[in-house]
Amino acid sequence: MGVFPALVILSMADRSGLCELLVGGGCYVLGMVFFKSDGIVPFAHAIWHLFVAMGSGIHYYAIWKYLYTPVNQPTSL
Repeated sequence: MGVFPALVILSMADRSGLCELLVGGGCYVLGMVFFKSDGIVPFAHAIWHLFVAMGSGIHYYAIWKYLYTPVNQPTSL
């Protein structure tokens, strides 16, 4: 998917977290440059793994922040 998330985001009412998803997709796309230059650039495959790890970490953060973190926690009396 890279930089273009699923088309379901067009129907989302709340688009918070979209920036993180785009940045994570950009990491995947930039990593693809190193993946394709394996054998030309030294350590290109290892650099590609770093970009994939960054992209997945950013996606994980977005899911954690916007789906699992409660927005309004009820106060207990």
